[in-house]
Amino acid sequence: MLEQKSDQVPWSTQQAFTGVVATLVPWVILALALSNLNTRPAATRPLSTSEDLTSAIITFFIASLIEGAFLIAPFIYATRPFRGLADRGRQALRVLGFRRFSVIHALSWVIALFVAIILLNALYQNVITTFHLNLQTNDQVILRESKIAPLTTYATLLASVLVAPLCEEIFFRGFVFAGLLRSMPVWLAVVMSALIFAVAHADPGSFLVLFFIGLGLAFLRWYTKSLWPGILLHVLNNAIGAILIVLAMHGVMTP
Repeated sequence: MLEQKSDQVPWSTQQAFTGVVATLVPWVILALALSNLNTRPAATRPLSTSEDLTSAIITFFIASLIEGAFLIAPFIYATRPFRGLADRGRQALRVLGFRRFSVIHALSWVIALFVAIILLNALYQNVITTFHLNLQTNDQVILRESKIAPLTTYATLLASVLVAPLCEEIFFRGFVFAGLLRSMPVWLAVVMSALIFAVAHADPGSFLVLFFIGLGLAFLRWYTKSLWPGILLHVLNNAIGAILIVLAMHGVMTP
């Protein structure tokens, strides 16, 4: 089921790569900078409630602002061909993938991919434990930070569930993947977009899992021609990760 010519987006593959570079270069630099900050010696005491609450509000705001940067390139290129404010907004949302889809077919794939992601995560963690691999994932960093600032950790997780899926799906599947399809076979566009998605997270410890998730999300975008199923899968994946971290924070399960 290939996308019809009438469904082609109004930006080229070259413009998609331009958007990737303009968006991800500063994104990766910032992510690496924050990662380096996380290597500093841990605070000697937990933050007070007022300090933690202030930090949580600032963290959620900054996280939302950073995720919002993913929307700049997609909407610049998506609105260019259309005239009139109302028409530009509506048409831009459509070409970015906010369309109707077959709920039954889409949900079956969402569930199947969600189960596959859970199993892959379990297998990956088992491999890391069995072979004593020195890999640190972003989840482990967040869990470590939770001992110092639990409210800030909740803010980080909230942003990852409510803000990140929408912004990242618009950028990676609505904009990048759709642009790659202009001049690439479907399989190559799926692989390339998944690779860009995994690299952009600047999380070497979770690269393989992120790449697999990117494959599944790109497939959903192609198969359903809509962003909504991918947003749902993305929310579910981030939510289950957030729940596991919260359970570990409260000692319900071993991290």
